[in-house]
Amino acid sequence: MDVTKVNSLAWDGEVKNNNWWTLIVDEEKIQEARNGKPEIWVTPTSNVPLSWVEPLKGKKVLNACGGGGQQTPILSAYGSFVTVVDISKKQLEQDRIALDRYSLEAELIEGSVLSLPFPDESFDHVLNPCSLNFIEDLNGVYKEFHRVLKKGGSLIFGISNPILYIFDDKKIEKKLKVKYTLPFSDTTSLSEKELKKRISKGDTVEFSHTLSSIISGLLSKGFIIDGFFADSSDSEPVDSFVSDSYLAFKAIKQ
Repeated sequence: MDVTKVNSLAWDGEVKNNNWWTLIVDEEKIQEARNGKPEIWVTPTSNVPLSWVEPLKGKKVLNACGGGGQQTPILSAYGSFVTVVDISKKQLEQDRIALDRYSLEAELIEGSVLSLPFPDESFDHVLNPCSLNFIEDLNGVYKEFHRVLKKGGSLIFGISNPILYIFDDKKIEKKLKVKYTLPFSDTTSLSEKELKKRISKGDTVEFSHTLSSIISGLLSKGFIIDGFFADSSDSEPVDSFVSDSYLAFKAIKQ
């Protein structure tokens, strides 16, 4: 199964479904960025600290898996030179619409973060809105991010807390029911019938990873962790059980 293809089509569908991550930012957020107060998020409900974002002004920034008309136009309005890589044509189109609407510029590229089409040390910083749970090879992504980053550059990313994947996702909005063991993978934790049904409905294929692979994998690739915060999911049943539903990191290439 080609997970990248499945997820690219699924996210095309999420644009049609008005998933929160696909909604173009309003003019107020663009103006705030132009005024030097950009609001950037890589997890559902909390903004990245301004101190993390300030070094991105006037620099080359890779917005990895960052289509959707959100971080790209905000960073461009702030003064960053932005390149976006995303597997979803529709998500990239959302960025294009936003850039045209607000008279901004960025380079948009359809592609996978597992094989970034850039020379070594091409970017000053990398931003990755919460998306690594749609990729099985976490080490491969870290390797590519490290390769295209300049020394001293930052990687800012969000990721789901692995604990979320123990629950039955069909009932998670109403009732928390433990169903799966960890690490979770749609390709191995589900039966063949369940997986086919999921794909036929246009759902994404996801992977929980582990805290060890998230943190140790990052360190082993040559990053140092320079900042961290946890975020809620904005879903009452989940947040009442797991307050740290999403994790955000700032890492520096040594």
